[in-house]
Amino acid sequence: MALDLLAVMRRLGVSLDTESPPITAPNVISWLGRVYDVSPEQHNLGMKEGMEIWHTGSGFAPLDLAGIETWLFDAPRGKHLIIAERKVNFDSRNVPSRDGRELVIWDLDDYAAFIGHAVIDGRLSIIDEYVENIEKEESKLFTGPGPFVLKPQENYSKLESEGLEVGSAKPVLIPAKLHHVSGTISGPESESVSKWVLNCGGLHVIGNVELLSRPPLISHDHLEVLPNPDFSDIMSERRAHADGMGELLHWWYFDSDGAKIETYEVLVPGHKGIDASDSYWILEGVSNTLHLNQ
Repeated sequence: MALDLLAVMRRLGVSLDTESPPITAPNVISWLGRVYDVSPEQHNLGMKEGMEIWHTGSGFAPLDLAGIETWLFDAPRGKHLIIAERKVNFDSRNVPSRDGRELVIWDLDDYAAFIGHAVIDGRLSIIDEYVENIEKEESKLFTGPGPFVLKPQENYSKLESEGLEVGSAKPVLIPAKLHHVSGTISGPESESVSKWVLNCGGLHVIGNVELLSRPPLISHDHLEVLPNPDFSDIMSERRAHADGMGELLHWWYFDSDGAKIETYEVLVPGHKGIDASDSYWILEGVSNTLHLNQ
């Protein structure tokens, strides 16, 4: 199954501050958090106090040097660790450099070694227990009566690319549904998958799910919520597969009939504004999707 990387890091004892993310342009590389209280074991494996942790998300498209260089253009000064959850098609020891930025890249082998050290030194007993605890941590998010208020990304780069300003907009809460979708994808092989899907003005796969402790006292607005969503397309993916004659792109199709779906009523923070042609727009703040002409 696909695990929530933020929950994984916390389960392994990594202290992460997830407030005040750096402002960067949309990219394959997303901010996860900022490390504090680094233990000696974590320091020996490359983590440093105040280091920004980033991740690529899973997918078939590899992480390449062009993607790193584009991200590095906006990266703030300081120490950075990128956890590559997808194939890296260059030598991670030969990364681009920029003055004032210290960059380390972990590929899947490096991240697996990080988990392995936690097993060896006793911080993690067995992997089955580890997976079970991650699932329990996710289920504890939604206790008590809903709706639950999702924590927004606070990323306004899409507004800037459209010439819009968040300062002239008003904050709103948008009623939506959050689905935890688990099942099987089948291609050259079959494997289990598990993803969070936000149903708000369309279906959007999101990575980390966090809740606000209390809903802000602001007005509500609305985007379409699909009453009977079909998760086939959004859960399927096309990616590389090695078949003994090199790597080729193949589709892995999601089995909707065998899917397990848990649904939660949520409120999504966003911003609503008006453009130069007097048309309203809404920036939905969790998947960071901009809806024009609302």
